[in-house]
Amino acid sequence: MQLSSLIDPTFVQLGVSARDWRDAVRKSAAPMVAAGAFESAYVDDIISGAEEHGPYFVLTRGVAMPHGLPEAGVREPALGICRLETPVDFGNAACDPVRYVLPFGSADAEAHLDALTALVDLIDDPAFFAAIDAACDPTPVLAYVRAAEVERKEA
Repeated sequence: MQLSSLIDPTFVQLGVSARDWRDAVRKSAAPMVAAGAFESAYVDDIISGAEEHGPYFVLTRGVAMPHGLPEAGVREPALGICRLETPVDFGNAACDPVRYVLPFGSADAEAHLDALTALVDLIDDPAFFAAIDAACDPTPVLAYVRAAEVERKEA
């Protein structure tokens, strides 16, 4: 599964203001809820999961990938890219504060793992975050993701 197929341009948000981690999760996932890819219950599931189990979706310094159980309300696979205006703490001392929130949802386990593998490659690439930081609109971010997919295929 190509990551670029999961990212609608409206799912890329740059300069979002959030009061706290819950607000960051809700705002980052709002375009997917608006598009019908996620039910609002899915976002509630992500937040309640983090309240119960801790910030399991904070992947590395400054990066969170909120996700929950597919059956909690994923209608179609989707990935968002959200750059917070001001980073917020998610409760992971080693990785806080978080500036990049990448809400993700997939309807089945196999597609979920494929997308996560591709996403890990992007997250390991500092140039990905430089592209997000330099962007004023979704176009260069999406172009970067597509170019990374081509490179990954050729490798």
